[in-house]
Amino acid sequence: MKKLLITGSSGFLGSRLALYYKDKYELLLPTHSELNVSREEAVMAYMEQFQPDIVLHCAALSNTWYCEQHSDESHRVNVQGTVKIAKACKHIGAKLVFMSSDQVYNGTPVSEPLKEQDVFQPVNVYGRHKLEAEQRALRNNPMSVALRLTWMYDVPSSPMKLNSNILVNIQKALDEGTTIKAATHEYRGVTNIWEVVRNMEQTLELPGGIYNYGSGNHIDSYTLFLKVANIMGAKEPSTFILPDEERFSEQTRNLTMDCSLINNFGIRFNDSVEGIEKALMNRKP
Repeated sequence: MKKLLITGSSGFLGSRLALYYKDKYELLLPTHSELNVSREEAVMAYMEQFQPDIVLHCAALSNTWYCEQHSDESHRVNVQGTVKIAKACKHIGAKLVFMSSDQVYNGTPVSEPLKEQDVFQPVNVYGRHKLEAEQRALRNNPMSVALRLTWMYDVPSSPMKLNSNILVNIQKALDEGTTIKAATHEYRGVTNIWEVVRNMEQTLELPGGIYNYGSGNHIDSYTLFLKVANIMGAKEPSTFILPDEERFSEQTRNLTMDCSLINNFGIRFNDSVEGIEKALMNRKP
């Protein structure tokens, strides 16, 4: 049985990867104190001691607002930590898959779905650091696989750790009688996290490089929120989901991704709306 190391295994994605693959691999799930990715000596020592065959690097600072306020910490974890993991994986011959983000496209003045080579200078700290992490990790370990993930969600009834996602936010508004403002000048995919998890094993066969990884979407965020609220059974969702016509009005924010590259390797995701319909129908992994 191969050894699979998951960094950030207590997080939103890492915890689900650990649950799904627990019977297929010998799991290594170090805590932050056991594997501090910002300390190169600690990373190398851990890798040499436990010799994982595969590393799924999920540990990160992913709150974009926090990264904006704490740029040095974001760089230390999101960039330097990823580079240290990449170097250690090359040293011991482990396969590395690390998580990047669609935020690398934030600020790209293109209206159609973006391809991996379409990156411009991201407008926020998190996006810039994820882009730098991709470039430096691949320079140090060309066999690394970087996955540009979309905004992910799980159903609000999940017993596992939840993030602030589209389903959770709508359910909270329904429960508390509050409103949500969604941008009319924004386009982005949202992906069922279990699709990401189930596709991960096939992803291990990808050659080194950068891959868009998630659900497509062709409607603006306001329309998407209305459709999702309808699917969730909300009556007259336009009474509590309000259009935000000012945000991104100077330049439409487009984070939608062209995933034809991973499609060529047989890895596919549902469209955003279709994925949500299926997630709510199943309501379990």
